[in-house]
Amino acid sequence: MGLWRHSYGSLHPWWGPLTPGLFALVWGASRSYTLLQLVIPLAAGATVLLTYWMGRALFDERAAVVAAVFLSFYPLFREYGSVAYNEALGALVLTGALFAYLRGRTLAAVLLGALAALTKMDLLALYSGTVALSALYDRFAGRRELPWSHHVVCLIGPLALAAPWIWGHYLGGGERTPTRGLSFGLFTIIFPMMVELTFYIPWYGVLLTLGVIGAVIARGLRAGALPRLTAMVLGTWLALGLLVVLVYCATPGAGNSPRIFVPALPPLALLFGVGFTRLPRAWQRRAGLYLGVLFLTINAFVIWYQAAAFGGPIRAAAPAFHELRQREQGFVLTPIYWETILYTRQRATWFEADEVFRDSIMGDAGRFAHYVEQHPIRYVLLPNSTSGPGPRDPAAPQVRAYLDTRAAERIDTGAWTLWVLPRASDN
Repeated sequence: MGLWRHSYGSLHPWWGPLTPGLFALVWGASRSYTLLQLVIPLAAGATVLLTYWMGRALFDERAAVVAAVFLSFYPLFREYGSVAYNEALGALVLTGALFAYLRGRTLAAVLLGALAALTKMDLLALYSGTVALSALYDRFAGRRELPWSHHVVCLIGPLALAAPWIWGHYLGGGERTPTRGLSFGLFTIIFPMMVELTFYIPWYGVLLTLGVIGAVIARGLRAGALPRLTAMVLGTWLALGLLVVLVYCATPGAGNSPRIFVPALPPLALLFGVGFTRLPRAWQRRAGLYLGVLFLTINAFVIWYQAAAFGGPIRAAAPAFHELRQREQGFVLTPIYWETILYTRQRATWFEADEVFRDSIMGDAGRFAHYVEQHPIRYVLLPNSTSGPGPRDPAAPQVRAYLDTRAAERIDTGAWTLWVLPRASDN
């Protein structure tokens, strides 16, 4: 709850309280890892269904189906719809908010817009910017499809509801702002990497793929298949999503993952769905074959890579985790501390981000003995490998010899060895 206050190991300052709060609520109510792991995949699935519903309500059945299929197979969405980041949840509440706004559902738009603002700070910019620009267009250049009071309430309401968080987290006392110290040098490093990670292919392949998608969207816009206000909302939503990506690339603390664009994928899918159904049948087959083969290939590769790179080490440690789950509570000293906490419900610790201290302790039997005697370490879990794709053994042979001599019990579980240290009362 207080992690965001600290400079090291903090959540990104754009994060709001909704996603961690939802995880906490699910965990507190169920104590189920299965339900906890399903939160984001269910949100991603609901986003696909909502995109279909939105397409059917605004356009037609065929466009809605194409949009839903496009979104569900889009590699970036599929990947981050299965892991515990908040972009898929943000995409769900933002899509719901702007759909309600377009349909004239003021209360639903306000509540969902507030949830979007409390999910991530960039979603507040996406929602507010889309509503503001669309309201001005509808009022002065459009056909006044929605009442002016609806525009105003939908714009001000979420800001008012999210104001306590915005003030306390960002603006209170002038201590923080959503984005500080934009760096062009950082942008030149992050943006090229982000482009290639969009589809996990070289930049020219990315440009070709985006060119195909853009050509399909342009076909739908030229065909006049979209109502004016709907086109304005979807276009603004998508354009602001791209702007957020550019700002993020220049923001200190930014990663090179393009997941920041996930909340802007539903309008991309909807615009693609409309354009695709307006293509001649021959071009539908060509565009569908190219994108279908590409997306399936990328998804298959990413799933295989993640299963091997991340799932493999966890599966290798599963016997040790099973053993720890049966044991009494106590601190576990292990380099896979997050996984141990998650899969064993034990407390775990390690020499976080201090390699000098780690090597000093794990490389000297005397220092190691002093460390475990001065701290309530009950278990030590170390890998058996010195090389290879899994975690490397950080312990010197003398430390392992000390553990073999001092431990009350040694349990070999294959890739990992678990030592059970005597209780303090046993000394």
